[in-house]
Amino acid sequence: MVAYCLVCMLTGSLTVLAATPGKIFIEVARTSEVNGPAICLGDVSSITAPDFFKAELARVDLGKSPRAGRMKQISGERITAAINAMGLNDNDINIQVPERVFVKRASQELDPSRVETALGHFLSGFFPKEGFKVKAFSVRGIEPYPQGDLSLVFDKRYTPSDNGRLSVHAEVWVDGVREGRLTVTGRLSQIKSVVVAATRLERGQAITPADVTLRDMDVFGLQPDVMTSVDQVSGMLITRTIDKGECMTQDQFKQAPAIEKGSVIKLVARKDRLSIVTLGVCKEDGYPGQTVTVQNLTSGKLVRGLVTTDGTVEVVF
Repeated sequence: MVAYCLVCMLTGSLTVLAATPGKIFIEVARTSEVNGPAICLGDVSSITAPDFFKAELARVDLGKSPRAGRMKQISGERITAAINAMGLNDNDINIQVPERVFVKRASQELDPSRVETALGHFLSGFFPKEGFKVKAFSVRGIEPYPQGDLSLVFDKRYTPSDNGRLSVHAEVWVDGVREGRLTVTGRLSQIKSVVVAATRLERGQAITPADVTLRDMDVFGLQPDVMTSVDQVSGMLITRTIDKGECMTQDQFKQAPAIEKGSVIKLVARKDRLSIVTLGVCKEDGYPGQTVTVQNLTSGKLVRGLVTTDGTVEVVF
C-alpha cells in the first residue's frame, strides 16, 4: 500500500514538470529592424507567454545581424527550429512565421561636417597660436555605422607638411568598438600678418615705414623667414628689387650702415681722462659695434676705430 502511494506521488510530480504553464503565441514579423550585433527572437516577433517563458523565448538566438544599414534574410523554418529547440510542448505553443523574414540593422550617418569639425580640433594641437583653415576638404571611407556613441580618433603619428598638403587617417569608433577608417585630405592654409611692399622697391633702397605694409597672407609654402613686423625692415637696405604686394623675407635685406663709405665723421681718441676730437673720412661702410678704417683729416694717417650708434668712431688703441 505504501509503495503504491509513492508511485502515485512521483507520477503526479513528473506530470506537473512536463506541462507548460499557459498558452504561448509567437507571431514573427516579415520585416524588422535591429540595433545590436545579434538577432534575437524578441527583436523580430511579438510574444505572448507567461513572464518566465516570454523572457527566455525573447533571448532565442537567430544569428548575427547584418552590417549597419544592410538587410539579411532568415528562413521561417530556421526560426521555427530555434523555437522548438527549447523543448516546449507543441500543444501549448502557436507559431506564426512567414516563409522569409527580412531583418535590417539600424544605422546612423556620419556627416562630413562633423569630421571637418573634429579635424579642426585635432589640428589645433599643432597650431595653437596661429589661425589656419582647411581648403579643398575631402573625406573618403564614410559608410553607415551602428547606432551608439560615435567618436573619431585621428592618427597621432601625423605631422603637418611644409607645403600645406593634408592627408591624415581617422578611425571611427562606436560604443568602444572600431567600426571603420577614414582618409581625410585637403590643403592647410595658415594665415599670418606679413610685411609686403606697398610700392615697387628698388635694389639698394633704404626702407621707411611708408614703403611697406602688413597684409594677412597664407604662409604655407612660403619661406619660413617671412617678415612679420614693420620694425624688422625699417631702415634696412634691399638687396634686390621687390614688386608691389610681394611678401618680404629676411634674405632680401641687409642692415643699413650707420656710416657710409666716404663720409666725413667725427673721430674721437680717448686715453685716460684725455679726449681728442677731430674729423676723418671713413674708408668703408660702418656698422654699430664693428670696427672701420678711418683717415684722419688732420694727420692723413689711417686708424682703426669702433663705430657707435650715433655715427661717431672711437679710435682703438
